[in-house]
This record gives sequence, structure tokens and C-alpha cells, in this order.
Amino acid sequence: MKKKVIISSCAVLVILIGLILFLFFGKNKNNIVSTITLDINPSVELNLDKENKIVNVKALNDDAKKIVSDKLVGKFLDDAITCIAEKVIEEDYINDTGATIVMHAEGKIKSTQVDEVIKREFSKKNIHAEVIVVNSITKEDKKLAEKYNVSPAKAAYINSLDAKENKEELFSKSVAEIKEIKDTNQYCEKGYTLEHGICYKQVGEEEPSLGNVCPEGYGDINGICYEETTIIETSNLVCRGEFVLEDGKCVDKEIKDKLPIYECTSGELGKKGDYYTIGIKDAEKMVCVDKSNAKKPTLRCLTINHIMINGECYVGPAPTINGGCPNGDTLSGGGCYSKDNGDQWVCPNGGIYHVSQNAVPDLCPDTFKYTDPKITGYKCEDGYTLENDKCIKITTQDAEFERTCKDGYTLVNNSKCINKNNTKPYKKGDVCSGENARLINNKCIIYDIKEPIKN
Repeated sequence: MKKKVIISSCAVLVILIGLILFLFFGKNKNNIVSTITLDINPSVELNLDKENKIVNVKALNDDAKKIVSDKLVGKFLDDAITCIAEKVIEEDYINDTGATIVMHAEGKIKSTQVDEVIKREFSKKNIHAEVIVVNSITKEDKKLAEKYNVSPAKAAYINSLDAKENKEELFSKSVAEIKEIKDTNQYCEKGYTLEHGICYKQVGEEEPSLGNVCPEGYGDINGICYEETTIIETSNLVCRGEFVLEDGKCVDKEIKDKLPIYECTSGELGKKGDYYTIGIKDAEKMVCVDKSNAKKPTLRCLTINHIMINGECYVGPAPTINGGCPNGDTLSGGGCYSKDNGDQWVCPNGGIYHVSQNAVPDLCPDTFKYTDPKITGYKCEDGYTLENDKCIKITTQDAEFERTCKDGYTLVNNSKCINKNNTKPYKKGDVCSGENARLINNKCIIYDIKEPIKN
């Protein structure tokens, strides 16, 4: 009997331990109904309960450790995003005009809902947030995310790119730079960052000097400080330049005429003007050129006092001096003859070529046989596709949400909303004198600038 009691007590202890583990660890896990991964360059994972409160948070790389912590646990998603916005601004992970964020949401929460929250909370900090939504994550994306310490959303976005640049290098870049590489088909050499069509690399820093700056809340446009306000991003998708919106994508179609594919039954294929240049009107015409019965041009000396010596024309004679010829002239028949550059080479059908023009052919083009080639099909230049008898090259870009401003403000450079009726004078503040310097955290950061490389 005593032995049975001991076994029962052990069983009860195991059950109690299991219950405690479930209550402390299993409960949190079971409470997770949604997971959000987002990436600016800091890579973050947020796990939410059914009330959209943070159950736990993961910093997926070292940069993320500076902007998230366990203090976010228990906060609603809105408040958590506000905290993240404050930290990325404080740690200078975004520029003054906006943040580009790639995001993936799974579980009960919808991507559109997260998108709205991110844009709203960043907007409260006067930061425009562009959110790239990744709808699906593959096993390969997850493996790459773990390998490079980024979010699966960022790994999926990088995998969607078709760039010549080594994709491994993209994992260390910000989402804003990756998007610009995708949109512009340009990239920078290793060590440089692409921003607004320029490659730059930090090469030093120096102390700022005192100069004229705009007051807080005002932005410099062409030397005037205008009142600024937050840009309003609508739900309307728009395209820039020549791009046209089609099925949610910005599309630009370049159309060219198709190119015939020629075939010669005899001779070689070429443009007629490359062979026959005298009095030719159809120089661009493609022809088949048969040289099998071609004739060589014949030398003709221009005047009666010319003589031909070793196949070249000489002019003379001049008297000899002490039985020889001065200045390198040639002695022939008791007289001195000098080389004449006015020789002509004549072809059987009237073609005339001058030695002085360095244009004497080995064979007479007017004795070639020119025939029309056979057209066996059609083709396009590299990068173009043949569609409906036309060569078409399609370039696509991601559509952008239309930007606008509230009443009384004007959108400038698609990046600032200013009140043209409210200006203020400059005030004294920290400025950087160097052309390639930027003021960051009270320091002038100096950059080396280069042109980007075309894909």
C-alpha cells in the first residue's frame, strides 16, 4: 500500500508541473493569433493576441535590438508601431522625408489593417511611410531570412528582384535602397548606398558651423522657409512619367518595327552602301553580294608626262645631277621622276578612285553582283518581344499611392506639403559647408559620391 501512495504522489507532481508549464508558457503561445514581420533595415517580428496586443516581440538582427524590447509586450499594435517609429527616427534608420517598410502579416490580422496602422502612426511623426506588402512567404524565404538575420518579408522581397547585383549584398541594405534598385534598374558598387539616383559612401565627419536654417516646422524650398505639414497618402494608385497603370502595376511599353531575317543563296549579306559608295541612293538596302566574277581596278596616270614605274605613276622627267637624282626621285631612261599622288584607279563600269583618298578597293564594287536576299522570318532587338508584327519592350514599376496635401498646402517635388502663404526668416543653427556633407546627430557626415551602375 505504501508503495502505491508514493507512485500516486509522483503522478500528481508531474500533472502539477505540466499544468504550471502550460499556464506560464503554453498560454502565451496559444494566445498568438497573428504574426507580423516588418523590415526597414531593422528586422522585427511581432506576435499578437486576438485583441491585437503584443504577446512577444523578436529582434531579428542587431539593428532591431536598438528599436524594440520586451517593453512592447502588452501594448496594442498602434502603440507598438508608434514606439518603433520613434526609435527608428531616433536611431537615424530613415531620412527626413519618409520610411520604406516591407511587411508580411499572417493569421487573423489582415495586411490592409497593418498597412493602415503603420502609415497612420508614422504620419503622426511627420514621416511618410511607404509599405510594401508581401503576401506569401516560401520555405526558401524563411531559410534566407534565418541565414542573413532579416525578416522573411525582406527575404521574399529580395527574391522577387531581377538584378545583376549579387543578391547576397542586398540583405544588408535598407528596404528603401532595395526598392530604388528595383524601380530604377540601377545599383551601386560594394560599399556604396543608392539614394535618389546617387551612390554615396561615408568617408569622414566634421563639426558643423553656424549658419542659416529654417525654424522647426518649416522647410527650405528654393531659399525660402515655408510652413510644412504631413503629406496625405490616398488609396489611389498612380504612376510617374510615361508609365501607365495596368492591373495595379505601372507599365511602360516601347514599340519598334520588326526586323527581317535575311538569307542569301549565294554571296554574302550586307548593306549595299558598305560595298558600293559612289552615287548610291539605296545605301541601307540589304543585298546579297557575289564577288566571284569581280574585276580589279586599273591604274591610270593623269597627264602625258607621267610614266608608270613598278605599277605606280611618276611625273617627270627632270635632269640628273652628277648622274643621279636628288630628293629621293627615281632614275629612269636618263631622267629623274618624282612620285605623283594624283593617280586614278579606274573600274570597268566607271568607278574612279584616287590614291590620295586612301580609298582604292582591291576589287571593283561596280563589278559585284547584287541580288535581293530572301526574307525567312522576323526578329526583334535584344530585350524586345515580337507581338502582332511589332517589337515591344515592357518595363514595369510598382505603383505608388497618390500623394496630396490638405487644403491650403501645395505638394512640392512629391515629397513636401508647404503653405506658400506662411513663411518665416532663417534662424541661426548648425549647417554643413561641404557640398557632399549631411548634418546627422549634430555632426557633418562627409560622403564620397558616384554615379550608379545600370542593370
